[in-house]
Amino acid sequence: MPVYRDADGNIVEEKTDMSSGKTGPTSKDGELPPAPTSDSRQAIGKGRLDAPTRKMRESRLASSAGDEKTRLVGSRRKQADRDRLQEQADKTDAMDDPVVGWLVIIQGPGKGRALKLGYGANSIGRGETNRISLNFGDDQISRDQHTTVTYDPRGRKFYVQQGSGTNLTYLDDAPVLTPTELSVRNDITMGNTVIRFVPFCGEDFDWQSTEND
Repeated sequence: MPVYRDADGNIVEEKTDMSSGKTGPTSKDGELPPAPTSDSRQAIGKGRLDAPTRKMRESRLASSAGDEKTRLVGSRRKQADRDRLQEQADKTDAMDDPVVGWLVIIQGPGKGRALKLGYGANSIGRGETNRISLNFGDDQISRDQHTTVTYDPRGRKFYVQQGSGTNLTYLDDAPVLTPTELSVRNDITMGNTVIRFVPFCGEDFDWQSTEND
């Protein structure tokens, strides 16, 4: 037999009055309450949530709003960080550390990447503390100072030498055992990675030359 809630939230079931043959709602004490109005049926149709269900729904709505707010704040912070880094880069004088050449990865992880060389010693390794971080997935490269490529502005020459790591460095397939002068397009091998030397400064040009002031 049909069961519903009346306007006061009481559970009511339809029963047939045996004496009259009429069907109507009956409360727990057997009395026939007033027939539900259209307003009460509309309220029942919309559904009345009990307290635990209502709290759960309110909690979910609040959680959803909180997550959205967190995402918005996080996105704004990331954009602010990017803007700040770009602003700092724009203010940095490139001549504080001008490029004197490049090391281009031609074989191994990171193939196609170009790494900038600067004045003086350029330590190369997987760690972030190196001047040139060669961390593209080749674990045969030492973390700290596998190799060092040095540019001497007085002599306008480049040199490669073995670093402090135990893994060897090869220059055109020959092991680097002592500081060795680099020539244009020499290949340097570290682990499974081969990088090609491409100079910018040299005999014909240097940033510190008075002729280029």
